[in-house]
Amino acid sequence: MTILEALQRLYDSIAWRSPGLAFLNFGFADAAESKTDGGLAELELLCRRLYEVVLGPVPNEGRALEIGCGRGGGAAHLLEGRPALSYLGLDLSREHVLACRRRFSSDTRAQFAVADAARLPVSDGRFEIAMSIEACHHFEHLDAFCSEVRRVLRPAGWLLLAGIWQAGQDSTAVFDDNGLRVVERADITANVVASLARTSAVRQELVESLDLPQRFQPFLMSWAGVRGSGSYEELASGERLYLRYRLQRS
Repeated sequence: MTILEALQRLYDSIAWRSPGLAFLNFGFADAAESKTDGGLAELELLCRRLYEVVLGPVPNEGRALEIGCGRGGGAAHLLEGRPALSYLGLDLSREHVLACRRRFSSDTRAQFAVADAARLPVSDGRFEIAMSIEACHHFEHLDAFCSEVRRVLRPAGWLLLAGIWQAGQDSTAVFDDNGLRVVERADITANVVASLARTSAVRQELVESLDLPQRFQPFLMSWAGVRGSGSYEELASGERLYLRYRLQRS
């Protein structure tokens, strides 16, 4: 089984068992702000805030592409208040795509499809903006993803990217080689760790509710960012960084 196939099975399985979740990201929190109850409502709030921070101001019209659309939380955030914007969400999980199609069945602006990030099923130069939130560190070939994004963006179009990098890793050369200029790079690791710390208990409850074999628990806890898991400790220690990028197509 390839990494791609394993990820697809994981996300399909999670989609079946926890259909109510709109987001699947680590979230963004201000370490100085007061904590609420740390429950599902706060989890949803902090996950939505990550989208707000990464996307920033976006156009009110045109075409937007999301690679790794998940449950459709990002689509709902992006389309809210933007009646002239159209959206295509792509995801590796067929169950996620089906869930999104059901959720947006009455909204003609939104379309969803199953796709591999290295082979985007869209025509050249179609989008003004592309985004990928917390998916790129799962991609087997970052350069293939970047090449495909450049192909589908219009000249001067934007890629808004967020994910996990090894400390000291510099992807600027990969971006440059594929015609994507770094306009902004920001380290938001501290904010992501603060979010995970505030929602660790509910994240653990969600993983346990999946009722998957015990041998998968360490991986799932890390995937969810539960305090004490591999991904949490790597980010908290600075071994890995959570970065956001604003990249522009040449």
